[in-house]
Amino acid sequence: MRKKLPLREIKKARSKIALAKAGLELIGKTSFKAVKLEDICEKAEVSKVTFFKFFPQKEDLLIYFMRLWLTDRMIELKERPKRGIEAIRHLLRTVSSGAGERPGLMLSLIGYLSEVNMHPNMPTLSEAEIHLLYPGKEALVDAEPPTLGALFCRFIEEAKEDGSIPAQASTDDLVKAMFTIFYGAYLTAHLYNSDQFMEFYDLHLNLLLSNGVGEKK
Repeated sequence: MRKKLPLREIKKARSKIALAKAGLELIGKTSFKAVKLEDICEKAEVSKVTFFKFFPQKEDLLIYFMRLWLTDRMIELKERPKRGIEAIRHLLRTVSSGAGERPGLMLSLIGYLSEVNMHPNMPTLSEAEIHLLYPGKEALVDAEPPTLGALFCRFIEEAKEDGSIPAQASTDDLVKAMFTIFYGAYLTAHLYNSDQFMEFYDLHLNLLLSNGVGEKK
């Protein structure tokens, strides 16, 4: 039996999630920088004071979006297991499919990460957030925040076991290459004014695999 969560925590989680949903709806094709904080708060019916209690700066919403995206993917992979290259392609396909509705989201994240010059730590979700976001699937949400790098590392090691990648290939190098593909192929598609993001992902991933990038000398 699931323990009853305090009403105060539920209300806090609802406000935080409302802000996240409002931010997502407002991004669309535009840059996140162009989305006004006042508009996010108005749409979510949450005050600016409350916003800053959850997110010290507006851009922290981008990291929260990424946290939820990663959690969604982890749940999917637990419900319908995939491994190795197939799992990597699953991650890329979900980015591609989401780009049609909100192409500005990934571009905004790429821009923000380039500004802060680091890959951010994922925030921890409260029990109330997990309950509201993933009702009936709470047990599938990991207590520790997932990281994209850890996922890439896991899938690359699986691909080695499956024979899709040479066993002697450098996992560290391949993880770096996967980050380049994850962000870079998306940006390249945008520069070519194409909405066929998966074609660009497949192009770069196939080049990586066919050329044996990451092999130790």
